[in-house]
Amino acid sequence: LGDVYKRQNKDTKNNVEPTERYIICIPSYLQFIGTCESLHEIYARPISYIIIIFFALQSQNFYSQPININRLELGDRIFSSGKYLIDRANGLHPVSFDQTQTDTIFIAVHGFRSQGYEWVYALKKMAASNNKTFFYRWNWSECPDVASLVLYKEIQKLLFSKPEINHINIFGHSYGGNIVTGLMTKADLGSIEIHSVAGALTPMERHVKRCPDFIGFDDMKSLYDHYQWRTVKDQDGAFRDMTYDPQVVNIQGSTVINLPPTFKNGKRLGHNWSLEWVIDQYFRK
Repeated sequence: LGDVYKRQNKDTKNNVEPTERYIICIPSYLQFIGTCESLHEIYARPISYIIIIFFALQSQNFYSQPININRLELGDRIFSSGKYLIDRANGLHPVSFDQTQTDTIFIAVHGFRSQGYEWVYALKKMAASNNKTFFYRWNWSECPDVASLVLYKEIQKLLFSKPEINHINIFGHSYGGNIVTGLMTKADLGSIEIHSVAGALTPMERHVKRCPDFIGFDDMKSLYDHYQWRTVKDQDGAFRDMTYDPQVVNIQGSTVINLPPTFKNGKRLGHNWSLEWVIDQYFRK
């Protein structure tokens, strides 16, 4: 149910031996509680109260479908690896890797109608750093504000279940960059770095039609370290036909890194392959 502590109550006035009292601390994301109570106080609650707690906790899928690192293959197998990644339920999915540290973690957030393959190289690199790595599968039909809130709640659950986590590095690609940037104004995330890679941070046509409340992130301030990894618009297949560059916003406290138009070997550095370049730069290949 929550963290359980053993508290001793000692009656010093009457010189009575201390008695043990068990205290349950219920997580704050359960909005109707967020406090610590004794066992007998919990039991004294109406049965409906207990049922609500039970189903709220049962709904948590912290690590529903572990990702086998050996199934993430490059080369001719990269597209089948991408399908393996993306064909899973919504939620945070851990990448299985031996001897991983959990004090610092990586979270990868895909984009709109992602086929998953663009994340294969990045996830292998993140996991190889020996830091616990998660792939976040989400419903890309949701509006940005809603999707960011769902992700925020998932991270809160993760932090509650894994108190040893001291730092989060979260990367979002394309529409995922928009979703992770939505975290920058939300409190109580602790130490976190937010990376938007080729992210459309201003409203695009589909946002204007379906999500009129989304106004983008221009002239906003980030509570955390925030990075914008921007592709060259004319080389980016997702943006080159647009009359403006949706990556360009002014966020106070954000660092902008402009990607080159090509890799060193001359290959075009476009929308999906931008992740490979960013991850190599991040880990200083």
